[in-house]
Amino acid sequence: MRCMVLNASYEFLTIQEHWIDALTLVFQGKATPLSSYDDVVRSASASFRLPAVLVMRHQVSTRRKRKLFDTPSRRAVLIRDAFRCQYCDARLTMATGTRDHVIPRCKGGSDVLTNVVAACKTCNGRKADLTPEQAGMTLRNQPRRLSEEEKIQCLLKTVRSKERLAWMACLKDHGIALWAA
Repeated sequence: MRCMVLNASYEFLTIQEHWIDALTLVFQGKATPLSSYDDVVRSASASFRLPAVLVMRHQVSTRRKRKLFDTPSRRAVLIRDAFRCQYCDARLTMATGTRDHVIPRCKGGSDVLTNVVAACKTCNGRKADLTPEQAGMTLRNQPRRLSEEEKIQCLLKTVRSKERLAWMACLKDHGIALWAA
């Protein structure tokens, strides 16, 4: 089970992928459980509930660049672009939305969030391997990196439902808003 870790200021910090790492933070006195799963792990002399959400006891520096959702996955791009085609403004879904490289990869464009937008299949096919200018198309918004709120939104939409439900219940119970509603 994964564990959401909040900074001492209750800002999203990271996800601990393995329960043993989350329990280690608790045993070392670095974090306090805010919420736990019903699952229990047992040692020879004790049993422990697996933490769902931890809060660090001291503020952790976040100056280092966060890598969470820095790659332009389809889900990340669709969330950032509000599930709208960036050429014709058509409403998109996970099934109908595609990623389009503004500067095509065949023309030296890179596969990064600042070069990828959400597009409907029609616009993506029409643009093909051209730049928007060459195809006579206009971008509604310039591509950009995801905000921290969008990263968290992506994360919560990709985790297992048991984890998501536990995290959301804890955040709601404690009045913690990690992103604007």
